[in-house]
This record gives sequence, C-alpha cells and structure tokens, in this order.
Amino acid sequence: MNLFSLFKKRNYIYFYHKLKPYSKSVKKGMLDYSDYDSLDDLSNYFKIADFKKIVVVASGPSAKKIVPEKDALYFCCNDSINIVKSMPHVYVVHDPFYLTLYLKSFMASEKWLGTIFWIIDNNSKVNSNSFEKVLHYILRKHRNKREFLITNYKYNKSSELLHKELTESLKEDFNFTYQSINSGFNTLMLAAVLACRKNKVLEIYGLDMGIGGNQYYNKKASIGKSISGDHNKEIVKDFLNQLYKRKNKIYNASNFMNYEDVKIDKPIQE
Repeated sequence: MNLFSLFKKRNYIYFYHKLKPYSKSVKKGMLDYSDYDSLDDLSNYFKIADFKKIVVVASGPSAKKIVPEKDALYFCCNDSINIVKSMPHVYVVHDPFYLTLYLKSFMASEKWLGTIFWIIDNNSKVNSNSFEKVLHYILRKHRNKREFLITNYKYNKSSELLHKELTESLKEDFNFTYQSINSGFNTLMLAAVLACRKNKVLEIYGLDMGIGGNQYYNKKASIGKSISGDHNKEIVKDFLNQLYKRKNKIYNASNFMNYEDVKIDKPIQE
C-alpha cells in the first residue's frame, strides 16, 4: 500500500470522518426541527431583523477588504469563517472537505449563530455522501446552536419545505433556477433570499470566481473549474444581474462584477 495515498484529499476526508472523535462542543441527542419549516422561521432564529445588513463572505482574495461591523450579520463559508469569527455569523457548509472538518472538529464560538447545510439531490455521488454524513450526525448529535439541514433528500417535512421555499424564491424573486456551483455561490443565494425578504442591505466579498489570481484570501491555491470555469462564471453572472435589478441596496466588493450601489440603468462592470 502506498502510504502517501492516505493523504490525498479524498482519502483524508474518508479516514478523518471515520477515525476523528467529535469535539467537546458536540452533545449527544437529536434536536427537534419541526418548528422551523419556513424562511421566516430561519430569519427569526438568526434575528435578521436586528441587523442593518447581511454580508456574504466567500474565500476569494477580495475577502481581505472586509472591515467588520457590529451591526452586520455575516454569512460565511469554508475558511472565510476565520475572517468574521469575532462578529455575528452564520456558517454555510457545502464543500465536502469543510463539511467533514465541521462535523468532527468545529468549535462553537459566542458569535456563531448557527449553521446551514443546503444539500441538493442532483444525482451527484458527492452530494449523496455529504447528505449521509450530515444525516448521520444530525440524527444523533447537536451543538449549542441550531444546525439546519435543508434538502430535497428524504429527511423530514420541515427540511423539504425550507428547500422548496428557497428554490421557489430564487425562481420568483430572481428568475433563477438553483444551480450548484461552489460554496461561495451557495452562501450568496441563501443570503440574498433572506436579505431581500427582510429588505436588508446586502454586501458581497470574496466571490471572485478566479479573478485576482490562483489564491484564496489567506493562501495561494490551485483554483478549480467550480470557481474559474467559464460556464460557472456565466451562471454566477446571470444571478448577480438578477440581483442587481432589485430595489435593495447592493454592494459587491468582489473582483467579479464589482461595483457599488448598482442601479438597473448602470452598465455591468466586469
């Protein structure tokens, strides 16, 4: 057996999930989520009405531009949680690697308001494995804040209703059909729906789609097609264009399609 193969990302995820014990922040027992079956329930749980703005934080290099604000609620993903961990934040977990790390090792902080797993049944083996991992956890364990599994896989009625309302909101409010691109885009879609429903300012950082170099905000990296591919850029561009048509105040500080206080009659800058 080649020992070095154990450290390949796919194998590392498998063995980490199998062998790593849960952190001390994880408690035994399943929580009841039957009272959380609408976007209003999510908004109320995260107290979105109490915040001036919602800020999306992906992991691209432009995330370094953020100046933390106490009256903002941050929706973060992957490593970007380290930028906003001292501020009120919701963690959106989608990437299989960070999902594995989260389930076993995430240490809740005082400013962490909860976590959202939005996992879609799109006939993908990756998504199927992610769903099974989260389901195994959420039926047996919990942390001191809510961890919402939103999915169209068979889990429970509340979860399916949340998924249905989210995808219908994307279609009705943004004329957009959900498409899975990467963690940053998943985070943006969630935050955009919630922000627009509560008429909150929406800011976006780190959704750079590979513009700005082969790097994240904190390290150099090989940027894959899920980030820099032309097809995925077009999908993100379509959603941003729909977002900019709304009356909500938008500030996109990302390197991809960035401009401030967009109006529908302003030209798109790329």
